Amino acid sequence: MSELIKAGNWLTATTMEQAIKVAEMLAKSSLVPKAYQGQPANVLVAMAYGESFGMQPLQAMQSVAVVNGMPGLYGDGLLAVCRSCSDWEWMQEVVDGETAICTAKRRNEPEVTATFSVQDAKRAQLWGKAGPWTQYPTRMLAMRARAFALRNLYADVLRGMGSAEELQDIPAEMPAVQVE
Repeated sequence: MSELIKAGNWLTATTMEQAIKVAEMLAKSSLVPKAYQGQPANVLVAMAYGESFGMQPLQAMQSVAVVNGMPGLYGDGLLAVCRSCSDWEWMQEVVDGETAICTAKRRNEPEVTATFSVQDAKRAQLWGKAGPWTQYPTRMLAMRARAFALRNLYADVLRGMGSAEELQDIPAEMPAVQVE
């Protein structure tokens, strides 16, 4: 482990062996999210996802969520990835009555606006669902509108990575799709 410390940024691994050691060490810590405690392989994969978005390992474990075996970025992590782009201009979020509205602007692109309403949440059978939808309904509406706007505007940056908030609402066992 001493070779990692000498490198300056001791969490930056330059070999797979070093990355595995870092992942094992972090997985033993009670200071990382519970989903990563005792799970060095998940730590390693989160570090890899995070690196693809320019995150340090600890940032990745705070931003990359594993929901039903699928990776996603928490809403604030999604925003951080997009804001780190050199062509980021601005974003505005408003919850107006029963509708969350997110408008974002990227340099040399038109504004993108997305909405998510209580009616949308009811149609998706989310409104009143136990957990964050009943505890923080306004935030959940805002996170859904944010995810739609940012995924539309920054598809090239996010490369299909969805928001953790969206993934949490997908049933754990999706029915198999038959293609003929």
